[in-house]
Amino acid sequence: MTSLKVFDPFRASWSEVDIELPSSFSGKGLVATHPFVDLHVHVRLGGVEGYDTLERAAIKGGFGTLVIQPNTKPDMENERVYEMHKNASRGSAVEFLWTASLFGSLRPKKDIIAYSTDGIEYDIERLDGALREKAPFLLMDHSQIYEMGGHFYKGTSAPLATRSKCAESGAIYRTVLLGLARGWKKFHIQHLSTMEGVMAVADLKKVASVTAEVTPHHLLLTKSDLTGPNRKFNPPIGDEEDRKALVEAVRNGTIDALASDHAPHPPKPQDLEKASFGSACLEVAFSGYYTALGDLELVLTKMTAFPLRIIERSARVSMENLVVIDPDAEFVVDTKGFAGGGKNCALEGMRLKGKVLGLRLGGRWLYWDGEFLR
Repeated sequence: MTSLKVFDPFRASWSEVDIELPSSFSGKGLVATHPFVDLHVHVRLGGVEGYDTLERAAIKGGFGTLVIQPNTKPDMENERVYEMHKNASRGSAVEFLWTASLFGSLRPKKDIIAYSTDGIEYDIERLDGALREKAPFLLMDHSQIYEMGGHFYKGTSAPLATRSKCAESGAIYRTVLLGLARGWKKFHIQHLSTMEGVMAVADLKKVASVTAEVTPHHLLLTKSDLTGPNRKFNPPIGDEEDRKALVEAVRNGTIDALASDHAPHPPKPQDLEKASFGSACLEVAFSGYYTALGDLELVLTKMTAFPLRIIERSARVSMENLVVIDPDAEFVVDTKGFAGGGKNCALEGMRLKGKVLGLRLGGRWLYWDGEFLR
């Protein structure tokens, strides 16, 4: 038996527990907590990342629950597509939950926990029509004023830098205020990327139930780091002022959850204009957050208790379900060792602090010290 320090993110308390690890280990310096929860993940059925490889990426990254976004080709907008995903994920040790496209016929149910606009372009007419048509529920929003055109904010080092930064903050106000007028109560703003977006969320929290998330790459990188296609995102990385505002927003509670926006792709073309958007970072998400924020309790809480609170799920710390991390470990990100299908990680080559050592789900160790145990 090994004595481990266990952090309970639901009570913000520490304890010490004796537990049998898969291999001989001193346990010195190791920390265990509830498995991580990610509110923003993409799957590519028939492409680079099915549920089998996504499960392995999740396990290696310490995740027990993933929420799949609706732009799945075809979009998650009807019962047929939902059943296709449900069948493809059957038998997984990781819990998969889904979001329904705000613009389809699919409605929330036990494992469809929100409507989402992520990855789906819309204008105000389409948004208002969907808000009028559907019964209010939790709405996850990729907040962009697509009518402005372009894919990058002005000032970023990219050939498509045509959209103003206010496309994010303006869209946040538009979605929440229009939603309130149509009777909607709960809003979750996805992958905040600008100082102005942070200000909008902080302002709207005064009048509505608004939560927000941020990715590891938006906390670690700025537009000067846009050195290749794996750092092309939507929304794009901003300047140092934006990055600092996002870090402070996590610390002061304006940003409630840490979510990866895991977006796996085949190798991207070097032509930045032709490259797909997104980064596959599920396997190193914890390390990215801990490197950016340096506060272990904060990171663990915002990867577990807070995202579960947003989707109204209850949980508790159990010895049957644990992620074990080594906060002192350091490593250089090397995507050749990734277990998932996507190797397009924005953090490739970066030295990160803190590492997932093992994951236990349902009373079984699934991963330990670099080895899958199932």
